[in-house]
Amino acid sequence: MTIVYNTKVYKSGNVIEVYRYQESRVAGFKASKGKGSGAKFLNIEDFVDKDTGEINDVPVQDTKLESRAKSNIRARNNIRRLALSNFSGKESKFITFTFHENVQDLEEANTYFTKFIRSLKNYTKKKNDNEKLTYLAVIEFQERGAVHYHMICNGLPKYPNYKEIIDLWRKANKDKGGSVKVEDIRHVDNVGAYIVKYMTKADADERLVGKKMYQCSKGLDKPLEIAGEKAEELVRELGLEGKKIVYQNEYQDKHTLGKVTYQEYNLNRL
Repeated sequence: MTIVYNTKVYKSGNVIEVYRYQESRVAGFKASKGKGSGAKFLNIEDFVDKDTGEINDVPVQDTKLESRAKSNIRARNNIRRLALSNFSGKESKFITFTFHENVQDLEEANTYFTKFIRSLKNYTKKKNDNEKLTYLAVIEFQERGAVHYHMICNGLPKYPNYKEIIDLWRKANKDKGGSVKVEDIRHVDNVGAYIVKYMTKADADERLVGKKMYQCSKGLDKPLEIAGEKAEELVRELGLEGKKIVYQNEYQDKHTLGKVTYQEYNLNRL
């Protein structure tokens, strides 16, 4: 079904993002055959980079590095919204995994991390009454080039034995060593922004061309995305008009040249 709209809303846990478009947009319309066949005739993402707090206008040039930059910004938004929709600062664990050896090859590092996750899932079932592990992990390159991972997860025991988890990590990475650092995020009411700030900062990093910059468990809840009158109804139901705006910005859309207004609300702060 084709929908013409001027408002779009993302609801990711306690964070609400409202986009208002000066020029109407169309959802559900498919382009005709030819160049760009099959592409939706609307700008799905507006490239909100929560690491810097700015909305980026990404160049259209079709080089691998520029395509990677566009893909990475979309991935940041996806990661931020997935984190908000599935994890919380009060109940979730935030853990950083590093290598003592200088493991710089991302495919090699991902192989170790995947093996570790399998072991951690089994550990979780045994230690926490068959509880299922759910997780979202992002990649960061250290200054020396080594890979490390930042993971937010649910399902671990309330007071896990981190020595056992360290042993699982080191066994999975073939005794290349490394540390397991746990951070207290009970004070964090926007876990999406929190995890994104740890990601590799360069959107056009050559090491990420053709590779995913995050890993996650299957079946995570997706953020609610609605447009048009239903979006306006949700704004009214939540009573957002006149409420505190956590972050806002305005910019010109590069396709329609119309103005786009972005507003972000945090229900925990209303």
